[in-house]
Amino acid sequence: MIAYVFRPKRTKNGKMGIGRIYRARFRLDGDFTMTDISLETSDKQVAEKKLRELIAEKERERAGLLAPKLQRESAQKPILTHVSDFTADLATIGRTPKYQKDVRARISRLMGECSWKSVSDITSGSFVGWRSQQGRSSPKTLNEYLNSVSAFLNWMVKQGRLPENPLRSVVRVDVRGRQRKRRAFTDDELNRLLNVAPPKVRLLYLAAAFTGLRAGELRQVRWGDLRLDHERPHIAVRASTTKNRKDALLPIHPQLLAELKEVAAGRNPQLNDPVFVQLVHPDERIKIDLKKAGITRIDPLGRKLDFHALRYTFATKLASSGVSQRLAQELLRHSDPRLTANIYTDATQLPTFAAVNALAWQSQDSKDTPSHKPAPEPDTQIDSQSADMSCRGLAGNGEEDVRQIAPIPPTEEALTDKNASRAEGGVSLKLGAGVGFEPTTFRL
Repeated sequence: MIAYVFRPKRTKNGKMGIGRIYRARFRLDGDFTMTDISLETSDKQVAEKKLRELIAEKERERAGLLAPKLQRESAQKPILTHVSDFTADLATIGRTPKYQKDVRARISRLMGECSWKSVSDITSGSFVGWRSQQGRSSPKTLNEYLNSVSAFLNWMVKQGRLPENPLRSVVRVDVRGRQRKRRAFTDDELNRLLNVAPPKVRLLYLAAAFTGLRAGELRQVRWGDLRLDHERPHIAVRASTTKNRKDALLPIHPQLLAELKEVAAGRNPQLNDPVFVQLVHPDERIKIDLKKAGITRIDPLGRKLDFHALRYTFATKLASSGVSQRLAQELLRHSDPRLTANIYTDATQLPTFAAVNALAWQSQDSKDTPSHKPAPEPDTQIDSQSADMSCRGLAGNGEEDVRQIAPIPPTEEALTDKNASRAEGGVSLKLGAGVGFEPTTFRL
């Protein structure tokens, strides 16, 4: 082990000077680098004492008798201090403001209702006890709370502020069979919804139903993202606003294009102005409009209608119109085609009856049904005088290769047998020796 205290030397105005504050350098056994640290004292004896204490502390940490200094300091800080650092890091790595806000809100609620003051107060028992009392929360919501606080605690572990995640053993709530499914709007329901919605909200509903954009993506569309006068009008969706963090070009339906042009002519907006109304809670807004339109929000199958159901409506319209699954996947920007086909497409609205009714019927009338007569079996006894002696095969280019072979004159014995057979009313043929091919194949 190497350890000593010193006062650093420095040159000022061409003169060598010695610093007033002592520093320490040390390297424990097994370390490969020297540690240099300020002792923040000008007294050498105090500096040497601090160095001895520092070395003793490092050795106890290495032996597992003492938690690392960063963890000890983190345990004394309020949780909100760590949460602020966590959300700041989320902003740095590109998480959306909404995600940051949701994470902070969930952790803050858990802090209040679970009586968490510092990270040492966070236990799996306190979280499970809180979760068991949330009778009105859906399984998905409870899992979102667990995801948020676990992400925060895992971040603290990576930063060295916690030795391990205290909620690592908490099991997620099983959502299978307990999560309410969505369905698509029928054409009649969508018309009724649009008729009662305010003009700005109506435009938002139309855009969601005919582009498939999510609520958060629509909120960030700017007039500069629209290409209304392009040969192929589209929305240039920026990667920073999409869920999959990829750029996308979404075609604009002709009717939606006309409405957008009419709105643009009336507003004369700036390029950075939002296109659609900024709804804080789009699901609450659509609940109000569903009630006005007299549309049942939960159908007999237990499926619900909400703002995201407009994206389901877009997928279902594509499937009903005969759009291929690959093209629908591209328009919905899904990474897995099964998500497009199995989740977002409402099978109850597909034209299944029309598809079956359009099938050609199998008629039993003989005049409508092509007759299939059995082909006569080939006669293996072939007259060499009348047989087609061409060799038919496939040439190298895939076409039929026809090569004529000159007929071989029959021998005198064969002619004699042939005449005798004809006299008896039968057919017989004996090929001469050395002909070189089988009579039933006609191939060389």
